[in-house]
Amino acid sequence: QYANQSGSHRFSRLARTAIDEARDDIADALGCKPGEVVFTSGGTEADNAAIFGAVRKHGGVAVCSAAEHHAVLHCVEHLDGEVVAVDSRGVIDLVPLRQPLERITERGDRTAVVSVMAVNNEVGSITPMRDVARVVRDVAKNAVLHSDAVQAACWLDVRDIVTVTDSVSFSAHKFGGPKGMGVMVVKSDVSLEPLIMGG
Repeated sequence: QYANQSGSHRFSRLARTAIDEARDDIADALGCKPGEVVFTSGGTEADNAAIFGAVRKHGGVAVCSAAEHHAVLHCVEHLDGEVVAVDSRGVIDLVPLRQPLERITERGDRTAVVSVMAVNNEVGSITPMRDVARVVRDVAKNAVLHSDAVQAACWLDVRDIVTVTDSVSFSAHKFGGPKGMGVMVVKSDVSLEPLIMGG
């Protein structure tokens, strides 16, 4: 269905139906609402949208682990954010995670977004996302908690990740979907500044 799904003619309506049905299927698989599913061109766009979108909308500091995919790490570095150490397995260390969040709060600033990869793309280490969420909710309550779950889709129950985060990125080619297609879950109570306007 190649028609513009925003149009009013028959082919546009067919395209819109296909998108709506796909959104329903993905929401069902991920355990979120259909309105929380955002289609992207892949994991990189979804990661960029989460990091830049949170900082541009709310101001403040972006935080991530040192073992993030460059789609997250380069965004945080570009924004002069905080990069947190990982342990010998490549998993974010929860004590060093708490420290910059506390420093940001103490100086009267805001943590805009914390991004932690669910499964590392290089070494396969799995992040305890519930533990990360507890730290973030305890110290930086208003921060958007994002997870790059691109590598997690075939190995973990991603519903568990979606449940404890505000935003999650996926890339379709990692689980048999079409290349050049991604999904970002953005919870309905989370507001991000869009990367692209219009269209």
